[in-house]
Amino acid sequence: MEEKRDKKDVNRPIKRNITVHEMDLSECAKYQDMEGSWVIWMLISGIILCFKNLYGGISLVLISVAIFILYKNCSKNVSATHYNIALEYIGKNDMNKAKEELYDSIKSNPNNKVSYVLLSSIFYKESNFKKTIENLLNSGVLEVKNSKYNYLIGACYFNMDEYSNSIKYLKLVKYEEQDPMRTIRDILLGKAYYLKGEYKQALKVFNEVKDNNKQINEHLIEFNYFLGMTYLKLNDYDKAKTILLKVYEEDKNYKDIEDLISGIK
Repeated sequence: MEEKRDKKDVNRPIKRNITVHEMDLSECAKYQDMEGSWVIWMLISGIILCFKNLYGGISLVLISVAIFILYKNCSKNVSATHYNIALEYIGKNDMNKAKEELYDSIKSNPNNKVSYVLLSSIFYKESNFKKTIENLLNSGVLEVKNSKYNYLIGACYFNMDEYSNSIKYLKLVKYEEQDPMRTIRDILLGKAYYLKGEYKQALKVFNEVKDNNKQINEHLIEFNYFLGMTYLKLNDYDKAKTILLKVYEEDKNYKDIEDLISGIK
């Protein structure tokens, strides 16, 4: 039997409240080591030597101080110092000062990739997705094959409604079968295809998630919502209603689920 769907309901926008999960950036929480830390031991040795050979000890201390000053002013150490100060400001939730320190860190050493990544993570939390992408592209971290940061760029483009670019970057990153990020990436990829209007491709991705992954429980309600909407767009009303009823049973107030189901004749 042919089922009919109210046109205004079929075209209902569903972009709002879409979940985009953050990725693990725990490596950015580590303080950066300073080069030349061995000079401290050289200085201590010079002090000890003073008790046995005063002039020899003083000479060693002076050499240690000279080397310490050289290392202190080298670009890598200056950059690391600014980075570590930025971490302190982040701990105090002062993101503006943290960003200033990270910019100084990058200015001192443009090759400090982690400074770019940490800066991009701050911009991401502030929903400044253009700056997030800009810093990740400048960092060079995408030069690594299968870089996990492709997910973050894909998520940014998704939030900016640039679904073609989102799909491009999401497809560049691969995960091991048991990695929870694989399911998260695949669901976001399916949603990007859906919102781009490529419903058959979205359905393919969603079915692969359903068939191959056992880690969708925490994402189930949103997953089923998009899966049901995909069937709806493909005019498969029976499957759409079956899936959307699962959403309704889970949460009767989820988005516009009640009106959506009642609109399927």
